[in-house]
Amino acid sequence: MNRRVGGWASLVLVVCGLLAFTPASALDPDRAIGQLTHVWYENQLPQGTVLSIAQRKDGSIWLATYGGLVHHSGAEFDTIDPRVAPVLKSTAITAVYVDRDGTLWVGTLNDGLYRMRGRELESVALPANIRSVFGIVEDQSGALWLTTNAGVARMGVKGIRLLGEESGFPPRGFYHSIVADAAGGVWIATDGAGVVHWLNGHVETFDTRRGLPSNAVHSLAIDHVGTVWAGTQAGPVRYRDGGFERDPRAAALDGKRIYSLFGDRDGNMWFAPLGMGICRLTAARFDCDDTLSGMVGETVRSMFEDHEGNLWLGTTSSGIHRFSDSKLITVTGKMDSNAVRAVYQDRAGTLWIGTDGAGLARYENQVLVPAKAINAKLPSLLVRAIQSDAADNLWVGSTDGLSRIAPNGTVRNFGTGNGLPGTIVFAFAPGRDGGMWVGTLQGVAKITRDKVDDKVSVVPGTHGDDTRALYEDPAGRLWIGERSGLRCLHDGVVDRCGTDGLPGISVFAFHPEPNGDLWLGTSQGLMRIRGQAVQAFTERAGFYGDTVFAVLDDDAGYFWVSSNRGIARLARADIDALDRGSVKQIEPHWYGKHDGMLSQQANGASQTPAWRTRDGRMWFGTANGVVIVDPKHERVNRMSPPVAIERVLVDGQDVAADHVGRIGPDVERIELHYAAMSYVAPAAVKYRYRIEGFDRGWIDAGASRVAYYTNLPPGDYVFRAIASNNDGVWNTDGASVAFTIVPSWYATWWFRTLVALAVIGLLAAIYRLRVWRLHERQRELTREVAQRTEALRNANAELKRLAALDGLTHIANRGAFNLRLREALDEHAASGSPLAVLMCDVDAFKAYNDTYGHLAGDVALTAVAEALTNVLRSKAADLAARYGGEEFAVLLVECDAAEAAVVAQRMLNAVRALAIEHRSSDTAPHVTISIGIAAVVPTAMDSPEQLLRCADEALYRAKAEGRDRMGGGPGLAE
Repeated sequence: MNRRVGGWASLVLVVCGLLAFTPASALDPDRAIGQLTHVWYENQLPQGTVLSIAQRKDGSIWLATYGGLVHHSGAEFDTIDPRVAPVLKSTAITAVYVDRDGTLWVGTLNDGLYRMRGRELESVALPANIRSVFGIVEDQSGALWLTTNAGVARMGVKGIRLLGEESGFPPRGFYHSIVADAAGGVWIATDGAGVVHWLNGHVETFDTRRGLPSNAVHSLAIDHVGTVWAGTQAGPVRYRDGGFERDPRAAALDGKRIYSLFGDRDGNMWFAPLGMGICRLTAARFDCDDTLSGMVGETVRSMFEDHEGNLWLGTTSSGIHRFSDSKLITVTGKMDSNAVRAVYQDRAGTLWIGTDGAGLARYENQVLVPAKAINAKLPSLLVRAIQSDAADNLWVGSTDGLSRIAPNGTVRNFGTGNGLPGTIVFAFAPGRDGGMWVGTLQGVAKITRDKVDDKVSVVPGTHGDDTRALYEDPAGRLWIGERSGLRCLHDGVVDRCGTDGLPGISVFAFHPEPNGDLWLGTSQGLMRIRGQAVQAFTERAGFYGDTVFAVLDDDAGYFWVSSNRGIARLARADIDALDRGSVKQIEPHWYGKHDGMLSQQANGASQTPAWRTRDGRMWFGTANGVVIVDPKHERVNRMSPPVAIERVLVDGQDVAADHVGRIGPDVERIELHYAAMSYVAPAAVKYRYRIEGFDRGWIDAGASRVAYYTNLPPGDYVFRAIASNNDGVWNTDGASVAFTIVPSWYATWWFRTLVALAVIGLLAAIYRLRVWRLHERQRELTREVAQRTEALRNANAELKRLAALDGLTHIANRGAFNLRLREALDEHAASGSPLAVLMCDVDAFKAYNDTYGHLAGDVALTAVAEALTNVLRSKAADLAARYGGEEFAVLLVECDAAEAAVVAQRMLNAVRALAIEHRSSDTAPHVTISIGIAAVVPTAMDSPEQLLRCADEALYRAKAEGRDRMGGGPGLAE
């Protein structure tokens, strides 16, 4: 078998234990289908048709496609076809199945059956007339059943046998699906003959006379209680009391073609009716969703639930889709805009949503529904704030004044013509006297109603102030949050609230506490006013220039805040510890896209961008929908992810990952690729690794799945990798691989011993021969000793220089770069000068190697290294290094972000000017690079890892935006 196949195939053995656990719950049935996290993989697959899905005990996912057998471990999709596995003769894979022993069975079109036991893919002998295998299942006795081009076959300890008409099966036809039940029976769907049931040698056929709405049956499934379901040409049915019947709860599917159905482990049934998207039947309701990306008009060919409860759907042309539960739920609607700027629940329980372009909406039936009748009367559909008063009037602030909506639906609009100081209304605060305080772009006003009409009064001293938040405290003082600071109105006087007014700080939110404390959401983080003292919870509370737009309390010991960085949860206990001085730094827990947010931009800069409803849930407006946080029902992934060493490369060459063995001598670079099989939120999986006896401790790798080591000295090593899932549950056993780097012959102990003995003997002979001339030759010997000492010093210096160079490109290696970066950080922290790091990655380099060969790849890397070095500002001060594989790192001393961007542009141009042909690149016809920039004025607290991580994240953005460009630096898209 091909070595590369052995590398990734060893994934199935080299794991930290088997998944001996109780499977997680299925997807939350209380969430609408559209509220589940939906990830669509299309371009990652060799071909868009996914006929079958399976999961091995190690957690890896396997797909059957017409472009080959596909393996997935959380990041990339690896294709196994005849090019990498010569034993496989066909790229058309029709079925995958994992039996109780963990063996992976692979059915093909016109090439029979294969199996993978651990690491090897091998062909399985079948009768000559069986060429194609369409379905595979194992019955309770351990026998393997196959649906094939020649009919149904049963493979047991006595061999394989075709079951035809003589066994009671219908005349030969096409079999669509096959499942096995807990009683030892097997159910088979046929095209035209209905459903065939085999049990203990007895065969029974079910057709329209036994309850099927059509004899064309496309799919079969068994739910959590053992009920058999069939998906037919005319809708789904279930087996009961000797026949099939419709389920009235799923009556909407009657007459629909059901190409795929599936019963999850919690008793929910999933259906894929043609033209209706995805449907689900739970104990509480039946719902469908036909709006999912990549699923509109698509035919689902396969469904599968993995160990964590994620649901995978394979389609006819759009690849594979994954549905997962997330920490947070994002709700949108069919509206012109789903950018939410305001959230508010009135006394009747209605949740109102203010959007940036679609006016007002209500949360109804788990979606946002536009309030069309009201929107028709609003002066602007750009809503900024919502509030209600004691008379149950709803007040809506927009970019064109405000609207008061009476309970009977009548609308009164106010603008500058009615006395408002500004057009854009950002904030409301109900007054104790029944009036409504209004904050605008140009100041604060109060609207009161007398016996005749409404009266608008502008607060003196606020005219021209950009007001973003208002709060009237129990004492009647009005707190005013402005773009430029904090003000208060009390007894007709506008002052600074007994503080310095927070000059230069924007105040966006107020959160009062029962003890009289007042929390502020500001442009620099959280602040608290206790008495007359203002305490800032900014950098020391983990807010590094992060604007806080809203502050909510969940009454369970946590604050929840919104920011453009996402949504954060901050423990009150941590704040108390900070107050006591028992800790110097705390960090909030940040939630983002991998937790279910469609956008991490939590909109704010106006009143009520978030709201806590009476049921305890919290609602945060974002640039794409409103996000629901339900602290009482948070989904927690308690499964520690299995970890595997997927691939090991020694100087660019694959070796067997499960048994690296002895390598060397003179090994320059070792790459170790590892993976954790957790699919709820793969981007949130974190890794640590180390080489025991070499690394001082665990190295935090973040989301990186590759470890690079260069110029390891000879010795015995054990590499270990551990990982955590999206909830921080660690697999501390992880995966490991042992290897030995053997020394060169001249570095062995016996050679050194012989040399030492020879030297001793030579010195003794010289001593005996020349002792009588000692006095005469003393000066000459002294001079000779001095010369040899100097030569040894020079030789040691040269060895040290060579140890710091990359053997291929002859520029600095990773170790030298890391050492110089540490020194530079200390120097620049002392001097206060800026420092920049560039991370450069050759675009599509794997494709280049695959197309032109590794020798050409080495030549290209050497040329790129020379191009990068030639455009450095100073070869004496700046440093370019090969950081690993096709990745280079550049250190620019006394360099800010702007100058770093200039150097990066020169590097982009220099590599383009090489004009190295790259016909396999999707970016350009020649070799290009992507660059991530990180620049900082370092402090004593900064570490090389932080700066490298920033540069790596910028590099990721540059690659995500199309490659052949830079990310980070001034003027660059974030």
